[in-house]
Amino acid sequence: MDCIAHRGFAGVNPENTVAAVEDATDRAGAVEVDVRICDSGELVVHHDETVDRTTDGSGAVAAHTAAELATLSVEGTAAGVPTFEEVAAAVPDDVTLHVELKERGTGEAVERVVAGADCDAVVSSFDPGALTEVEALPTALVQWEGEGLVSRARDLGCSFVHPNLESCDASLVERAHGAGLAVNAWTVTDPEEIEALREAGADGVITDFPNCCPS
Repeated sequence: MDCIAHRGFAGVNPENTVAAVEDATDRAGAVEVDVRICDSGELVVHHDETVDRTTDGSGAVAAHTAAELATLSVEGTAAGVPTFEEVAAAVPDDVTLHVELKERGTGEAVERVVAGADCDAVVSSFDPGALTEVEALPTALVQWEGEGLVSRARDLGCSFVHPNLESCDASLVERAHGAGLAVNAWTVTDPEEIEALREAGADGVITDFPNCCPS
């Protein structure tokens, strides 16, 4: 089973920062980050619509320039909110970058940055419309519930499905594999959850913690 470091192992690192990505790529074969557009037009790596939860700033990501976001303190550290270009450049050749699109209008720019960084990448989103913007990279449909996930992903031409942990059972995995889709479940926070996913036949786990990487 593959190990995908969720937001750069958010359980032990300041999430979605360059420092988190660098640490995670030393411990896992893949790292996942979230992408949005900021006020100055760059792609930046941040999960929430606002910066309030994870930084010492406030307000919408879209209301801040990349330079302003870089000066914020993420989770009380010296790390700021990075551009996607900075994060992609920090990913080594032997690690896959999973990029979750948090809004539409980001897919084409993600592909340009990934091409420039020359790294392996998978683009995911809860929003099927965002995935239709992606042409050159493999995609993954993310969904809370298992119902309809496989058929929607197949219709979108996805290579992966990313179901919520509670929805990932043997039946879902069997249907996904039958449709030619790999299955990565999220978000694993307890090592005991790995065995259930292994028995279900999942291909990978998306986790906040290094100790939840399958051995």
